[in-house]
Amino acid sequence: MRSRINSIITQNRLISRAKSRARTQSTNIGKVLNNSSNNGNNTSKAIKNQATQNNKELSKADMQAKTNFTNIRDAAEDLKGHTKKLLLMPGKDWDELTEDEISGFKEKAVSEVASMIEDYNKMIKSMTKEGGRVNELYLDQVKNYFKSSKADLEEMGITQSKDGTLEVNYETLKTADAKKLRDVFCTAGGFSDRVSKKAEDIISNAETNLVVINKNQYAGNYTYNRYGSDIFDYISNGGKYNARG
Repeated sequence: MRSRINSIITQNRLISRAKSRARTQSTNIGKVLNNSSNNGNNTSKAIKNQATQNNKELSKADMQAKTNFTNIRDAAEDLKGHTKKLLLMPGKDWDELTEDEISGFKEKAVSEVASMIEDYNKMIKSMTKEGGRVNELYLDQVKNYFKSSKADLEEMGITQSKDGTLEVNYETLKTADAKKLRDVFCTAGGFSDRVSKKAEDIISNAETNLVVINKNQYAGNYTYNRYGSDIFDYISNGGKYNARG
């Protein structure tokens, strides 16, 4: 059902933007015609120059957004891969673990946490770079997940920077209490579990935008403004995708 709704939104968005671009393009051509001489060659050349200038500008914006959303998607998918492994640890009830098994669990968990945070930071940086209301909403939610587990995370040497990325004191992390490590990163409802579930929404948003950008190659050229991107922006008329002829 959700996939169907996303598909409908995407189709409606493309249609509306194509119509908007057609209107804008018509206006721009009219301006070119009015500013050019009556000479047919000059008029044709003026129109071609106007189109070339717009295409270069729009193509650059589209390519940057495509890079950003691709990086967001890839980082979020890699993050989910690490959280999946963490949530399967330690593999049996804590009280049944031997000291050697706890030591082995801790070593593997610390390694996965370090990798997860690396991908987490890549995701955060790419979302911040792209901007947009949906990305900003998800960024706020993910930052709040840290705040909910702040005391435990900071005790393990993990702190949050102003931009939302995480900094890790690996020496402190390596000496963290194994059971607390399990509770925060390997338990349903813990920090990594909540981040992983939100990563699914982040991936969906990135993929939706990538579909729109790719279809723009056939439906027309568009550029972005500084206010944001994605479906929510478009519906609320604050879109990052603004048709320009």
